[in-house]
Amino acid sequence: MATQPTHESEGLEGVGAGLTSLVKMLQVLFFGLRILIIGIFVWLVFSGVFKVEDGKEALLFRFGKLQKKVIDPTQGPTEVLRSGHWYWAWPYPIDSVRIIPAQQAISVSTDTIFWPRTNPNEIEAPNPAALRNMPLVPGQDGYLLTGDTNIMHTVWSLTYRVTDARKYYLDIYDDPESDDENKKVFKRGHDAIIQDLLANSVLAEIGTWSVEDVLRSSRQSPDDPEVKELLTDRVRDRLEAHLEKLDLGIEIQMVNLVEIQPPTATFEAFRKVVDAATDQNRLIEEAEKYKATVIPKAEGEAYRILDEARAYRTRIVESVKAEGAYFETVRQEYLKNPKTMLVALYSDAIRDVLQKVETKYIIHANTEGEQEVRLLLGPDAPKIGAKREEDTDQK
Repeated sequence: MATQPTHESEGLEGVGAGLTSLVKMLQVLFFGLRILIIGIFVWLVFSGVFKVEDGKEALLFRFGKLQKKVIDPTQGPTEVLRSGHWYWAWPYPIDSVRIIPAQQAISVSTDTIFWPRTNPNEIEAPNPAALRNMPLVPGQDGYLLTGDTNIMHTVWSLTYRVTDARKYYLDIYDDPESDDENKKVFKRGHDAIIQDLLANSVLAEIGTWSVEDVLRSSRQSPDDPEVKELLTDRVRDRLEAHLEKLDLGIEIQMVNLVEIQPPTATFEAFRKVVDAATDQNRLIEEAEKYKATVIPKAEGEAYRILDEARAYRTRIVESVKAEGAYFETVRQEYLKNPKTMLVALYSDAIRDVLQKVETKYIIHANTEGEQEVRLLLGPDAPKIGAKREEDTDQK
C-alpha cells in the first residue's frame, strides 16, 4: 500500500516536465517568429529603396495608379523620377516601379522590311552576286518603289531620345515584364511603332524620287533648282512631322541610310549606272574646282588691265593737257613778239637736234668765198658717216 503514492508522484513529475518542455519550445518558436517578423519588416523597409541609374528615368505606380514624388521642394511633386536620387516604394503588388531608358540614345532599324531575303543555308549574308539570278518574290523580299516605278532595296536606322518619359511609357512603351514567346517573333509596343513610322516615312519619301537621285541620295530641290536636298534629311522631316502629330515624347537625333541596293537581277546594270554617276560627279567636281581657280584669276587679270588702262588714260590726258597749255603759252608769246619767239623756237630745235649728234664740228662761214678746214683726228677716231659698232650691236 505504500508504493501507490510513489507512482502517482512520478506521473505528476513526468507531466510537469512535458509541459515545461512544451513551454520552452513555444518560447523558442515565438522568439523565432519575432525574429522572422523583424526580418520581414526590415526587408520590407530596405527592399523598397531604389536608385534610378544615369541615363534612365522611372515611374512609380501604386495599385496601377501613377504616383507623384517630391524631388525638389522648389519645383513641387513630379510623376517622373529623375536619375541620381534615392527613392522608396512598397513591395509588389502594392507598388511597381517602371524604368524608362530616357535621356539616352535608342536605335531602331527597318531590318529586312525593304531588303531582299537571304539564303537560309548561309550563316552570313550572301554576296549579291550569288543572288543575281534569284527573282524577287513579293511577300518574301522587301523592296521599295521609286517615283519612276523602279525597285530599290534599302536599310534605314533611327536614333532617338526620350524627352517625356510619362508620354513615352503610357502611350507606346512595351513593358519588359510582359514579354512572352510571341514577342520574340513579332515586335510590338515602342519598337514596332517607331519602326513602322520610320518605314512609312521612307516609303512615302522615296516614292517622290527618281531612281538616279535615290542612288545618289541627293537631288536638286523641285522648288529651287539651286538648293540641294539630301534623302536622309527629307525622310527625317517626314518622320518628325508624324511624331509631332502623335506627341509620343521622343526626339529624333539621327536618321541614317545604312544600305542601298538595286534588285539582285539587275545589280550589274545598276552598278554600271552608279559608276557612270560617280564619274559624272567627279568630273563636275573637277570642273567646279577649275572654275573656282580660273574665274578669280581672270577677274584679277581683268582688274589689272583696267587699272593699267585707267592709269594710261590719266597719264595721256594730263600730258595732252600740259602740251596744250604749253602751246597756248607759246602762241600768246608769238602774238606779242613774233621774231623773238621764232628765234627761241629755232634755238630750241637746234639744241634738240644737236643733243642727238655725238660728234659736232662748228665752222664759221667765210663771207669772202671758200674756206679751208683742217681736222686733226687720232688713229682711232671714227670716220665721218661710218656706223659705230655699239650702234650696230644695239640694232
